[in-house]
Amino acid sequence: DCPICCLPLSLDKQKSSMASCCSKLVCNGCTYANQKREYEERLGYKCEFCRKALPTTKEESDKQRMKRVGANDPVAMCEEGYNQDKQGDYISAFELYTNAAELRDAAAHYNLSCLYR
Repeated sequence: DCPICCLPLSLDKQKSSMASCCSKLVCNGCTYANQKREYEERLGYKCEFCRKALPTTKEESDKQRMKRVGANDPVAMCEEGYNQDKQGDYISAFELYTNAAELRDAAAHYNLSCLYR
């Protein structure tokens, strides 16, 4: 469920986005409403959920995600495991997926099963 509007999130990942600062999945409707509010009130762009400033570079985004991984956030672990998997580092991906699966992340269980193929 979206933590802002409490509507169920779509299984289509293009209809939601994850904030790297807090690792929350937010629906595109809440993201759009937040961007519209910030534009109309001439505010800086911030996370829809935690209101932290959005990262401007990939390095900042990676740093925030690694901070969440260090805090044992299963969503961030699964996301970082996915990135490691895409880079070909299957051992790191396996460890991250395993840790996230132990914290009961369903996506990590699925991604872990895909590594066995």
